[in-house]
Amino acid sequence: MGMLQESVFFSPAFRGALFKALSCLCFAGIYGCVHYFSHSAKILGIPPLSAPELAFFETLFALLFILPWALKTGKMAFIITQPSLYIGRAVVVALGVILWYIALSQMSLVQVVAFKYTTPLFTLFGAHFFLRESCSWRRGSAILCSFIGALFISGGDLFEGKASWQDLSFLALFPLGATACHALAAIFGKKQSSNDSPQTITLYLLLLTLPLFAITSLPEWVTPLSWQWPWLIFMGGLLACAYISLSQAYVAVEIIYLIPISFTRLIAAAAIGITFFHEWPTPWTWTGSFLILGATMALCHYEMKRKTLSVI
Repeated sequence: MGMLQESVFFSPAFRGALFKALSCLCFAGIYGCVHYFSHSAKILGIPPLSAPELAFFETLFALLFILPWALKTGKMAFIITQPSLYIGRAVVVALGVILWYIALSQMSLVQVVAFKYTTPLFTLFGAHFFLRESCSWRRGSAILCSFIGALFISGGDLFEGKASWQDLSFLALFPLGATACHALAAIFGKKQSSNDSPQTITLYLLLLTLPLFAITSLPEWVTPLSWQWPWLIFMGGLLACAYISLSQAYVAVEIIYLIPISFTRLIAAAAIGITFFHEWPTPWTWTGSFLILGATMALCHYEMKRKTLSVI
């Protein structure tokens, strides 16, 4: 029995879930920083740093943090098998980040993150058609339950008559567009992991997105103030940790298995919103969160049990 439990802890399913959860926590921290930049600019009456500029600086510092880890493999870190795949992923990641940061500057933190949970629908179809991964009824049920939970979270104001679809329709295009980009980037990342190392994948993602962010930030460039630099460096460290963890997760397990784990990001975002921005979740948010959490835990238990039995 002890050996069985030990094998579960060191199984690919457990490692994949752990790395994915760590990346989610890091991304939630980044979202909180972006939200903070927007709020502080409004309070102080200073020009805000644009979404591309924030992405440029966090990518620059993340690259500095990642270089020692990436270069451990020597020349192998610079050898890639499918250049077009790397370029395509860099473009969709850059577009997704810019759209996401615009949404974070205009909407509440929890609400924006809730829109993130339309990702399962995009990823499910993409992984099925492009990666030929199977989607069992258990996986599909967990994803559907999680999506329903996300609807409760994002639609609370609508259900209570405090907002209209017209109020949210335009703003929703930003997080929804970003979500579609993130889902496509995840599929590209999984395809890359079948041939290239996590170091190579992460290094080239940062190298290729950096000039894209630099070019798009020039029209609205604002030189950061002295107190903003530590936050930008902190964002870079979080991004480096997030990408490293995400690459390791893609190596460990199938992409569809990782989908429900991403819902841990919601809990972290809610905690950040409450603690730093006094954005208290509504009863609708808690209801949706429990649906998401229950689906995630059930699927994790099923996947780890299935992986363990297949080894035995």
